Amino acid sequence: MPAVAIRHASKRYPRSLTGWSAFGRLWDLFQPPRVLERVTPADLADRHYVWALDDVELTVERGEVVGLIGPNGSGKSTLLKLIAGITLATAGRVEAEGRVGTLIEIGAGFHPEMTGRENIFLNGAILGLSRREIERHFASIVAFAELEEFIDLPVKKYSSGMYVRLGFSVATMLPPAVLLVDEILSVGDLAFQRKSIARMRELKRSETTILFVSHNMEAVRHFCTRGVFLLDGRIACDGPVEQAIEQYFRHSDRSPVAYWPSRDRSFADRSARAEVVAARVCDEQGRALDALAPGQPFQLRVTYRFLERVGAAQMAVCVFAADGSLVTGFDTKSDRVALPVADGLAEMTIAFPAGLPIARGTCRFSVSILDEDCLEPYVVRDDAAQVAVHGSGADS
Repeated sequence: MPAVAIRHASKRYPRSLTGWSAFGRLWDLFQPPRVLERVTPADLADRHYVWALDDVELTVERGEVVGLIGPNGSGKSTLLKLIAGITLATAGRVEAEGRVGTLIEIGAGFHPEMTGRENIFLNGAILGLSRREIERHFASIVAFAELEEFIDLPVKKYSSGMYVRLGFSVATMLPPAVLLVDEILSVGDLAFQRKSIARMRELKRSETTILFVSHNMEAVRHFCTRGVFLLDGRIACDGPVEQAIEQYFRHSDRSPVAYWPSRDRSFADRSARAEVVAARVCDEQGRALDALAPGQPFQLRVTYRFLERVGAAQMAVCVFAADGSLVTGFDTKSDRVALPVADGLAEMTIAFPAGLPIARGTCRFSVSILDEDCLEPYVVRDDAAQVAVHGSGADS
């Protein structure tokens, strides 16, 4: 049996509650869920509802790490909520084998008036843990969340970061059969992000089935074993991660810059663990270029350094055309190239072959240095370098 099986699942929500009385809303809340045997064209055409998911068919095997990607409003979070049982499908069937851990929303499953201690037991019970299991791991849960001093305070007094730390700790202390993660790791502070990334690696090694929603394409590329691209509530691509990411950018209405982990970081950014000192476009002999001819081979020479001692690291480079479209991407992990992490300045040279299809205008290079799994960005430079391209393109 697969870890997650979704059969022709659809989910709709009322487009507006305008005109409903308070009693009407309360009555509707306590009615049995309206489940359709099948969705008809008349159902889809009903303007009173918006369809968040439309006939989704997906099977995830045990131990798979699936990246769910797509623009905002494509149905990613709704799909996770169906798998978690937070909401029910309007039509179709959704099944998950074993205990499901959820990291979907800040404070999901917490009662604001209850203390952190009480909410650990409440949240653990919601996740399917027995009281004995929670008691056995209680100290570890609190220690990982770093909330020893605040564990007996009502959680309504917690910051959003404290909420996230506690929720993540409860959900992952005992490896669930299926873990659902929806961009929530970006909410915590830098130190917690590093701890949570390490825990995610442990869960992956333990063969926990993970469905991972993120706009960090480098994290999806290297952490996930499969990519699913959602568009307008439907699966537009299900296959190799690279293929899903390519579809993601192709169908995007805006520049791919928006999907990088952060905006361009200045050299004074105290949270950065590395620095891109310089990046320059050169010819094959290493001479700096101000402009490229169509289809001309060239090099990008990146000078960088680490601001603190790290283990293995990776570099990712993306080339964007003048209209913001992604031309090509490169990373050391995929190409099995070692990135030096020694003290002091270092340089990486990326050679681009002849015939690269870059249109006329200004070509821009994005450079990122990340951890060994490309989950944690050490530094991101969205505009590390640029060069003019004279001509109509490589094929002109």
